[in-house]
Amino acid sequence: MPEAPVLKKAVMPLEGVHCASCVARLEDGLGALSGVARVSVNLPSKTAFLSYDPALTGQKAIADRVEELGYKVLAFSQSSAAAGNTALKELEREKGVFLRRFALAVVLTAFLLADLVADINPYAMMIVAGLAWWYAGKHFHQGALRALKAGTTDMNSLVSLSTSVTYFYGIYVTVSPGAAHYHAQWHEVGMLIAFINLGRWLEARSKSRAGEAVAALFKIAPKFARRLKDGKEETIPAEDLLPGDAVLLRPGEQVPVDGRVTGGSSAVDESLLTGEAVPVEKEAGARVYAGTVNKTGALEFTAVGVGEETVLMKIIKAVEESQAEKGAVQHLVDRISAWFVPAVLLLAAVSAGLWLYYGQGPARAVNIFAAVLAVACPCAMGLAVPMAVAVGFGRAASAGILIRNADVLERVSGVDVVIFDKTGTVTEGKLRLEGLKPEGSEKDFLRLLASAEEKSEHPFAEAVRARTRKAKVPPQPTTAFEAVPGKGVRARTAEGEILAGSLKWFDELQVPVTPAARADISASPDSMLLVALDNKFKGYAVLADSVRPEAAALVQELIAMGIEPVMASGDRQAVVAHAAASVGIKTWHAEVFPEEKRQIVMRYKALGKRTAMVGDGFNDAPALSEADIGMAMRSGTDVAAQASDMTLMHNDLRSVIDAVKISKAIKRVIKQNLAWAFAYNIILIPLAAGAFYPKWGVVIPPSFAGAAMALSSVSVVMNSLRLKRKKI
Repeated sequence: MPEAPVLKKAVMPLEGVHCASCVARLEDGLGALSGVARVSVNLPSKTAFLSYDPALTGQKAIADRVEELGYKVLAFSQSSAAAGNTALKELEREKGVFLRRFALAVVLTAFLLADLVADINPYAMMIVAGLAWWYAGKHFHQGALRALKAGTTDMNSLVSLSTSVTYFYGIYVTVSPGAAHYHAQWHEVGMLIAFINLGRWLEARSKSRAGEAVAALFKIAPKFARRLKDGKEETIPAEDLLPGDAVLLRPGEQVPVDGRVTGGSSAVDESLLTGEAVPVEKEAGARVYAGTVNKTGALEFTAVGVGEETVLMKIIKAVEESQAEKGAVQHLVDRISAWFVPAVLLLAAVSAGLWLYYGQGPARAVNIFAAVLAVACPCAMGLAVPMAVAVGFGRAASAGILIRNADVLERVSGVDVVIFDKTGTVTEGKLRLEGLKPEGSEKDFLRLLASAEEKSEHPFAEAVRARTRKAKVPPQPTTAFEAVPGKGVRARTAEGEILAGSLKWFDELQVPVTPAARADISASPDSMLLVALDNKFKGYAVLADSVRPEAAALVQELIAMGIEPVMASGDRQAVVAHAAASVGIKTWHAEVFPEEKRQIVMRYKALGKRTAMVGDGFNDAPALSEADIGMAMRSGTDVAAQASDMTLMHNDLRSVIDAVKISKAIKRVIKQNLAWAFAYNIILIPLAAGAFYPKWGVVIPPSFAGAAMALSSVSVVMNSLRLKRKKI
């Protein structure tokens, strides 16, 4: 069986992307390129995200294809930070272009409007209108030419064609003696370009605000680090650090990269990642994360995750890529928008032809043609979904909620059941060894326990390591290790094979447990970790955990919203029953293995209930993947995070409610945006075409149509920006 190709990811800020037609053209054109597996273009940030096979295509081929389609690649990077900075600079440059050309159009239009009250030489008017048409509208004509070269049309085509027809018809009636009865509408050219430039400037300004959440994360990323090399300290850019480098961190400094502490002790403010205001104590062996702040003492640590591999950069990358992902609604809108511009061109030509046919004259026909082109706005439709998603996902990220794709918005609005894991989700997962019940020596028992759990990532293992370090009982070297999800761990040392896990697993493996121990374990509401050496029972450890203080209020709020809370855990009946009762959950499932958790999710789905799963561990991954919506706690494993639709960065269960509310708010704004965009076009295009003229005598001139076009895009963007201020 041939091996699957190793795909590379690329982030490309682009120049010249303005509407949904541009997005469709780029996605279709790049998607057809050999070696490109996936492409998604984010309209608000004007950025393309690609996955490609470097054996079949490369940067030059991709950039050349973008050029053929009429656009320009500003950067080609795997770094979200570098690409994001380039995209922001391009947005700032465009804002400046639109503002300057709007100002120029206003000055020239003021001169053109003077002709309404004074008799100005028609050739002087023609020259001034030409300056407005070309210099103030140059970017529209350039965009239209690029689209024409690529064999397609876009919003620039509509603007360029409407202003060009009005301007060149004015030239015709000015220089043609036979057309002297018609007074050229030069002011329409200037006003049309001025209004559209104003709209594009307001739109670009609003788009830059939409990216503030991600931009703020980029600014947080530390810039410098103190590297220890050959016994000397040197200050270098954080991006130059390599895995394994020794780093010194003084009080008040930001952690430059992810690492593991090798010396010193301090308290570190991790509120950026966890939302917890209380600093976390760090000592040898603890993990530190880029962007967090050292508060008190000095630390030395070894760099582990650098560059794009830090937790902070992974968050930024996840937010950016999730903004570019498209749901079913966006795909539908993109398909409609791809046909929109050609349809408008046809409608404008038919409308102008009908006015000529009924004897209204070429002047009226030209005005109708220009007005229909000017009023039609594919931008409003194209921005309706991605703008709401970009702002909403940014708002969610600032609240500590990473939404991985837009499709989740469709599913989250109708959640009926939320299934919670217990350890690390409903409880804090900060376990401690409350007691040891060895069959022999306590020190020997601790050594077996330490050896078994040394390589495990389960919260039980953290509690074991903390206790054995305090007791100064080192683990034995292991020659083999296996984590059995939902059951326990198996490790081989010089002494033999050590098992550490649940009573149910020991029964499954037929490890004999003494009747007295079995009775105590079954009756206790605490978690138990049983230990065996070569299938001989060696005792058990009692682990205590605390229910999260916000859990009970969260459960009551879910019930008030009509959502059923359920608990599913691999722990024993007594433990799960006690935890469920303490937070008000009536339906619970105990002693379930990972596949059984998945089956519980499937049963609820089979009953027609939309199901969310909240978990944090490797053993939760199957259920997180199966659920309609998977929510992973940030304190959990990377496997759980990858299997989920959302990651709750603040490790606060209230984020579950916030995630549902934010998702519903985003979906509501998307519906409002689409309703506005479609209603706008349905009403104003017939109005510009003169459909209401025979009965009511109403028709709008091209300049008013241009103003309405600008208003449409800006209104969609401004409505989306309400998500930044909306109270959750």
